[in-house]
Amino acid sequence: MNKSRRSFHGKAYQVVDIWHAIMTTGKCWLGLAGAVALSAGMVLLLLAGDRLPSSWPVFLLFASLLLATPFAFKVWHAQSPGIQIDPQQATLSFSADDLENSLHDVLSLRRFFDHARRISIALHDIERLDNDTFSTGRGQLRRRRFALNLSGDFGSYQLMFSHKQKRDECRTLINQSMQRIKGRSPSRDPNIAFPY
Repeated sequence: MNKSRRSFHGKAYQVVDIWHAIMTTGKCWLGLAGAVALSAGMVLLLLAGDRLPSSWPVFLLFASLLLATPFAFKVWHAQSPGIQIDPQQATLSFSADDLENSLHDVLSLRRFFDHARRISIALHDIERLDNDTFSTGRGQLRRRRFALNLSGDFGSYQLMFSHKQKRDECRTLINQSMQRIKGRSPSRDPNIAFPY
């Protein structure tokens, strides 16, 4: 289900990791629904207490899933197009798995809500592109995750992939586009620093 597409004119590239999009959408949907259910449940218990019907948790969970669905659709629309590289316009468009940069970002849950928006940066602003590999989960649920870390005048962003192949394919396409734009080939090292 993972795929890479090139436009009919060979001018733009799209690297789609559909499993990453599905997993991110599911986590955001369940995460927001869980937060709504927990906070609403605490308020209901404080206000109504023993007067609540016995089936109230089921209705609360269902309502929370419904309330979280519009956000899940936004996340899906941001994640499913994947990473788009347009050498003609010299832009890179993606939905970043961002890192928190300040206390405000942590308190406002910026990393969570950024999953629902796309970001576009100029390719010539990229100064460094680094590979990253890490593990999540424990035991039978332990999985390896693959990332590309972009940095430059725009700050830094992290692009996540479910497979190493997708990460390497995306890195190669960005490398080729950067070579055309900057006129020099960057290092062959998997951690690539682009010259000015």
